[in-house]
Amino acid sequence: MKIRDKMTYLDNGATSYPKPSGVIEAYCDYAKNIGASPARGTYETAEIAEKSIEHTRENIAKLFGAKNPGRIAFTKSATESLNLALFGLLKPGDKVITTRMEHNAVTRPLIELERRGDIEILSAQVTPRGRLDIEHLYELAEKPRVRMIVTTGIANSTGVINPFWEIGEFCRKKEIIYAIDGAQLCGVYPVNVEEDFVDILVFTGHKGLYGVPGTGGLYISEHLGNRIKPLLYGGTGAQSDRTTMPSVLPDRYEAGTPNTPGIIALGTGVQWVLDKGVDEIHRHKQKLLQLMMELLQDAPGIRLFGPQTDLDRTAIVPLVIEDMNPKEAAEQLWVKYKIATRAGCHCAPQVHFDLGAPQGTLRFSFGAFNTVEDAEYAAEAIIEIAKK
Repeated sequence: MKIRDKMTYLDNGATSYPKPSGVIEAYCDYAKNIGASPARGTYETAEIAEKSIEHTRENIAKLFGAKNPGRIAFTKSATESLNLALFGLLKPGDKVITTRMEHNAVTRPLIELERRGDIEILSAQVTPRGRLDIEHLYELAEKPRVRMIVTTGIANSTGVINPFWEIGEFCRKKEIIYAIDGAQLCGVYPVNVEEDFVDILVFTGHKGLYGVPGTGGLYISEHLGNRIKPLLYGGTGAQSDRTTMPSVLPDRYEAGTPNTPGIIALGTGVQWVLDKGVDEIHRHKQKLLQLMMELLQDAPGIRLFGPQTDLDRTAIVPLVIEDMNPKEAAEQLWVKYKIATRAGCHCAPQVHFDLGAPQGTLRFSFGAFNTVEDAEYAAEAIIEIAKK
């Protein structure tokens, strides 16, 4: 096969690359021409900074179907947002239902709360193909004192799309808080927080929203009011005469000087997603998923993970090669073929244990800028490695 001279980037599940035109320019424009802290000055550039952040907030609200942009609070990451939601809402004696497919950003805060004796964790199982056992989740929800269900929207290990709209409706009827880890979901697959009865939707900026690292946040439903306790305490640029954190959102959860250039750049990325359309992005990536699955499904020595009979998943292709550590395969892909992938348990060890891959998998994850040729090239390379 002909080896490409340039990198083929297939690690979009970790961080999307490249970024749309205008994202990096927006970041640099702040550094060159604005430079001020938002909501902390009455001069022109400070007001521009504040308006730019609010524009990003409005874009995100529009993308999520949120009626009130003020219910979007910015943090530095999805991980921080999850910590804010979990430590800020859960109380001693609460039971929390999660799943065996969760990222450590969900699992570790919950385990820490359980270790402290505050909560009890109940974990819904996954099927042999990596789907959520939804009936088991509903069965667990019948137990007393279940206060919250927290699931990933899309599993970063297999690309499986959880039926979050169904879970949200179930939770609203049961008066259970429903929180979604949307790190792999937002900008990748359509979500409407109002119609899907989502109480908390956590997002990161550097994946499907095509922003830069160091940005993230969460949507908090009107249903929850301001019941979440702040994770950080400090200055907000608003209500500075008070000795306590503001009671209004989003100021209540945005202590400290924000990552203004990152948030402005994120706004440009989200605008690109809105213009392109999440449905269109999803359709494009599913074509790449289907093509690669067809090329690999009968390849000798390669074992695919996740559903294969239908496409209720996004464009993540995890696999293992017989008698080869996934990290060795990833290294060969990079050294010989200049293909960037990720290998290991992808911060979601439980599902890999359940699916019989304790060392993890080699994961190809496509983005909006990948092409049919990228999928064909990657499939040809991994088949060649497996043959050798």
